[in-house]
Amino acid sequence: MKKIFFLSGIFLLFMATSAAQTTEWMQYMEDLANSEEETTENIENLLDELSYLAGHPYNLQTVTKKQLEKLPFLSDTQIENLLYYIYKYSPLVDIHELKNVEDLDIQTINYLLPFVYVGEPLEKQRTYTKQELMVRTNQQADYLNFRYNLKYRDKLQFGMTGEKDAGERFPPFDYYTFNLAFQDLGMLEELHFGNYRLSFGQGLVLNTGFSMGKSVEAMQFSLKNKGIQRHLSTNESQYFSGFAGALRLNNSRLTLFYSHRRLDATTDSNRIYSFKTDGYHRTYNDWLKRETASVELFGSNWSWQKDAFSMGATAVYYSFGNQELNPTPHPYNLFYLRGKNHFNASIDYRYQRKKFSVQGETAIDKAGKMATIHTFVLQPVSFLEWISSFRYYDRAYNALYGKGFSEATTVQNETGFYTGIKIHPFRRWECSAYWDVFRFPWLKYGINTPSSGDEFYLLVKYQPHTNLQMSGLYRYKEKQENRHRWRYQLNYKLNNWSFKTQADYNRHQSESENADGYGITQNVSYAPSARFQLDASCTYFHTDNWNTRITLYEKNVLYAFSFPSYYGEGLRYNLVLKWKIYRPLTFYLKCATTQSFDREDKTDIYGLVKYDF
Repeated sequence: MKKIFFLSGIFLLFMATSAAQTTEWMQYMEDLANSEEETTENIENLLDELSYLAGHPYNLQTVTKKQLEKLPFLSDTQIENLLYYIYKYSPLVDIHELKNVEDLDIQTINYLLPFVYVGEPLEKQRTYTKQELMVRTNQQADYLNFRYNLKYRDKLQFGMTGEKDAGERFPPFDYYTFNLAFQDLGMLEELHFGNYRLSFGQGLVLNTGFSMGKSVEAMQFSLKNKGIQRHLSTNESQYFSGFAGALRLNNSRLTLFYSHRRLDATTDSNRIYSFKTDGYHRTYNDWLKRETASVELFGSNWSWQKDAFSMGATAVYYSFGNQELNPTPHPYNLFYLRGKNHFNASIDYRYQRKKFSVQGETAIDKAGKMATIHTFVLQPVSFLEWISSFRYYDRAYNALYGKGFSEATTVQNETGFYTGIKIHPFRRWECSAYWDVFRFPWLKYGINTPSSGDEFYLLVKYQPHTNLQMSGLYRYKEKQENRHRWRYQLNYKLNNWSFKTQADYNRHQSESENADGYGITQNVSYAPSARFQLDASCTYFHTDNWNTRITLYEKNVLYAFSFPSYYGEGLRYNLVLKWKIYRPLTFYLKCATTQSFDREDKTDIYGLVKYDF
């Protein structure tokens, strides 16, 4: 291990003298991951989707609103302005015309560039079919993952993924997922067979896709990526299995879906106590819980849009077969979902104009309990945006697949008010801030009384030059305990090199302790061409305990998500290589090691090969 430590140090010293242009949208992903409000599954699903879209960009000559809504860094206003510009000035001549689109700033354009291009309409292109095959493993070869994708024009897509986690003994994979999708076949807008995800309204009834929570984008937390999505990620819990389709007639769209899945759970012959969602099958106890419960689901969504106004209705019914969902009773879970079946329905709406928008959803469940959220966004002048949102989720409201904007992880037992602002006070300066006040009317796990809290967030960015950006972040959260978090970040680009220096400080205060933790990270990236990129990072961390841990997004190979946490004292090194050996073949390698001063060292090595044909 000392040898690895020495070689890593020499390598980083070399990298610091020479240097990279990292993919801009990966910086956006890093900011989301570092927000600490997004779940790992949420970020993993989004990373999977954006990684695929970056390899299959949209033609700006024919791009649609639905396609642009798959890019979470675009606001509703930016999407409308971009589509208006394309309509008015089509056909576009050059990708640099994006700078002429109103409200589309330079940073957002940089995020957008990997996902769009200006080219001939599809019917004039010679290449109609694109395929890719990817295989990933680690140094012990006890982890294995493959992925296959096929795309024929914009009419047909097929994908398959298989994975075996480290420690699992299934030859060769214990998890498979596939999806076959048809699109734009007359009235049939899309049809999916296999595994898929669903998102409607504001997510109060159905949302197994990505939804923006409280994050660096203070103005964006509404659910945009609605409808049906393919599920090809290694997330083994947040998806449906069966078929789903959408029909369009004039201004109306009708989506119908059916799913039947076997799930991992703690059960007996008549009762489901809890679902197991980590996807691991390494031990005998894991094996006993494998696919011991079933969920059958069917439902529909109807939506209608006319000019600036849209509305929709969603209904879903699901049952647990011959078993009954009945968690072991505790005071905090008195109002959890129980029974052999359940039902949810909702109505959602949106009205959008250039300077403001209002949107919301109200839902009920089988017991008549309610959840509702309403959001107002105003942009009175070009340099100022303001958002305000109110949410009320009854303590007894239950939606097994609901995931909306909240402080907790479920759409239940919460009332809150959120307000945020984004302002450009001076040229090259940007400030974002939000304040969220929330209350939990009933008990929560580990909290034996009704509770409340609030959160404040401030982000200041300064970009004195195109290649230089600085930012400072402060976050405060009071929730039965006080947490303070500070971050300073400096980004610098020089030709094919880019550097990022980051300093983090966390403070945790409670009745029993006052603890501190800090970390310093240096990232260096070198990308002399589109065929080769090398990323390296080194982090020094020192924390009093787990409560002040340093959590950072870490660059990884394609389709892989890494968001490790560090505590105690030590050093973390990470190296990621991307090399497009020749046109169809790309090789990725990740080598990472943690040298803790008080624990055993840990090393990870992953390799990935991707072939396009």
